Amino acid sequence: MIERTEGSSAATLEPELQAAPGARATGVFRISIGYDGGAYAGWQIQPDAVTIQGELERAAERLNGIPSRVMGAGRTDAGVHARGQAARFETTRELTSERVPAALNAHLPEDIVVWRAVNVDSSFHPIRDAQWKHYRYAIRVASYDDPFDRNYVYRVSDPLNAGVMREAAGLLVGERDFAPFQKAGSPRESTVRNLRRLDVVCEGEYIHIHLVATGFLYGMARNLAGTLLRVGRESLQPGELARGLASLDHAVAGPCLPARGLCLMDVAYAEE
Repeated sequence: MIERTEGSSAATLEPELQAAPGARATGVFRISIGYDGGAYAGWQIQPDAVTIQGELERAAERLNGIPSRVMGAGRTDAGVHARGQAARFETTRELTSERVPAALNAHLPEDIVVWRAVNVDSSFHPIRDAQWKHYRYAIRVASYDDPFDRNYVYRVSDPLNAGVMREAAGLLVGERDFAPFQKAGSPRESTVRNLRRLDVVCEGEYIHIHLVATGFLYGMARNLAGTLLRVGRESLQPGELARGLASLDHAVAGPCLPARGLCLMDVAYAEE
């Protein structure tokens, strides 16, 4: 079953795989994409909104000469960034994997870039075939915004206890029911997910929260980051978090932090 991932704001699911309409695809590629999500209404195409997928499909259509679908591995929400989003791209032109990035980038705005392309089998599905996804949430502890990164971090002025944040992070790792950590309005058949890694890394003024899971609920990454922020402020104790996890108490979760601090770092596949 195809599931909505972190940041998804659309209610519909991705269509099944299909070749570019009107012509036979001569090449199928998995592309790696980076983007500044600040100017976009998220990944997925939406009526009357500028989206990452919309810009990629516009570039693909210009390249192929026909309407062309670009299916992503995850639907980042409005304002969420990416350094390693993955997607399926088909072309009707004779292009090698080395030439695909330049061919697409020639038609893309400067805040979206295709880093690389890999030839894949025609059965490749960017969502179902993904092994795990890696998000990073960036927090800066400082009195004032830095004009050079204010659109990519969430700034707090009060000191945070990173050690107790790490202690709480260890309680969240593993396969468990993450129902308290999803945003409302996104019903799922199952809210059990396998959080493989949750690291709290201090780098000067910055605290980077790294989250790796086989799949994320809607808003889960930002909600977990908000929960660890509460722990860092010592308004939520690790023991309270443990008890809340056991009872699925929504009161221990969140808040869901702003989108600008979240970045999709990587999507991994079996051959990697």
